[in-house]
Amino acid sequence: MPQSNYDDWLERLRAAEKLDHSADTVSTLTVMMQRWPDRSGQLNPDYIMKVVNEARGLPNDRAWSLLQALFAAHWKLKWGIEASAAWRDLTLLLLEKGRISDAVNVSAHVTDVYVLVAMRADRRFDVIVAASPAQFDIEAATEREFQALQEAAEKSPQSLALKSWVIDSLLRQQHYEAALAAADSVLSDIRSTNYPEKLFEDYADRESWFLNLRSIALQRVGRWDEALAQLAAASLLPEQFGGNVDQLINLGYLDCALGRPRDALAAIGSVVERTSPYGAMQKQAVILDAAVQLADAKQIERSLQYLHMHREDAPDIYEDALVTANQLRRAAHVLVAQLLDTSERQDALLSIQAFAPTPGTPRDMEIDARRRAVILRPDVQAATKKVGRVDSYRLEAP
Repeated sequence: MPQSNYDDWLERLRAAEKLDHSADTVSTLTVMMQRWPDRSGQLNPDYIMKVVNEARGLPNDRAWSLLQALFAAHWKLKWGIEASAAWRDLTLLLLEKGRISDAVNVSAHVTDVYVLVAMRADRRFDVIVAASPAQFDIEAATEREFQALQEAAEKSPQSLALKSWVIDSLLRQQHYEAALAAADSVLSDIRSTNYPEKLFEDYADRESWFLNLRSIALQRVGRWDEALAQLAAASLLPEQFGGNVDQLINLGYLDCALGRPRDALAAIGSVVERTSPYGAMQKQAVILDAAVQLADAKQIERSLQYLHMHREDAPDIYEDALVTANQLRRAAHVLVAQLLDTSERQDALLSIQAFAPTPGTPRDMEIDARRRAVILRPDVQAATKKVGRVDSYRLEAP
């Protein structure tokens, strides 16, 4: 209808979303961005990224049209942060169409360090990296990203999310004492008031994740008991949509790393809310690790069967689970398939880069050694050489 306006299309978008019609959701959002680019900032950026991810799995260049519209609208995430993964995808689509100068222009908006690392590792982006070497100087990019986050946090002091991202950036660079000091400072501010919701506008949504992050900082400096207690406290807090899931799963992972498989199973057993398909894979990975440590052969078989059946929900979790179960040949086979799959290649290449060693438990070191053994297998090396490369970085693994 020619008289339709933005509000009409917004209602169409809501209807498509409620009906779970991904194709209609993507096409509707595309039209909205094309016709009303000045209103791109009115929609939740997390929701837009969700639709972008849905578009990847649709045929007929749906992702291409949507990404083009978003880029033309100068769309960004909250606080002016670039949607690096989206612009990486658009860069690749432009390269496939032979539009190299446009691809270079779009790639200039990629700022996330790990996205840049993955692009550097992927031969499909060689012409982009060669055209913009400064853009792909990872050490410089890390500093740029940190400074941008710090400036954004200073401009928006009521955002707990931004403060958390600054702490996360410090952890990435292995500035562990500084990260813990920053987390402790925020925690001190929270404890100094009876109304932390007035201190941070996103406190209710971000509290559990902030405590999760502080637990990681404690782990990195070897304060394992405190880290466990902090994560356990975080797991008792509700998440945005109800009962806690993520922190309970993370608590299970940490218990397994500390050689406490029964505690890990207890943490996973406390999850009562419905999990996403990816979260369900994580839960099963924790159960598998606990079963391996308890030498429970039947549960190992059940977990591996579940993980195999649902491997498309989380290819990375499936591969890691095979390493945990010490099935290295199968893990290598899965990794090779991911490297050769154009849709999974970026994540696979990122996972095999030589990042700086991270302080961990003996269990962590054991799993890391198995992982390195998988990467060094001749079939994995041959696949890597065919599609990309491995470099060393003074960063934590993502």
